[in-house]
Amino acid sequence: MHEDFNSLETGKPFTHCCTCDCLLSDASIHVINKSYVAHECIFELAMCMECREDMNSKLSEESRVAMFDFMHDRTDMKKRELELGSDAEPAAYLKSCITCGIDSTTLTNYSTGAMFSHQELQKGPFPILMCSTCEEQLAETISDETRNTWDKFIGEHFPGPPSEIKLPSGNKPLLL
Repeated sequence: MHEDFNSLETGKPFTHCCTCDCLLSDASIHVINKSYVAHECIFELAMCMECREDMNSKLSEESRVAMFDFMHDRTDMKKRELELGSDAEPAAYLKSCITCGIDSTTLTNYSTGAMFSHQELQKGPFPILMCSTCEEQLAETISDETRNTWDKFIGEHFPGPPSEIKLPSGNKPLLL
């Protein structure tokens, strides 16, 4: 596993899904998301793919389409995969915002996402980095129903801080 995606709390790879508490080493696929403000990680989660798909099914159809369109219209995944291949260092995937291309070294606020099979980082579209400006634009595309679903999930699974954490935009971090 790449250390950028280790748990901030333990400094080690995440071990359990934040939703169902299954062992991630037993999960065929899991995702890790982190959000940073002023270069400090303010939110992180690891979720097995089954829970990720369940969460996705709870989002409104309008939001799923809007988020897909946002990513589709702003990224060239085929070009990215051709340029990076499957053996590039993880840092190469995180060197710029996936949607606007801004150099990540100029950013202080951003989110990252990665996909793992057991404990192996899966390269291709992931890992990704999205700047806070693009994340705010993405957040604007989601419906109130989806925002309420996500806020409820954060409150139930992350009581107290970090469930009260908000990005500078005032929104809660998104699941990339």
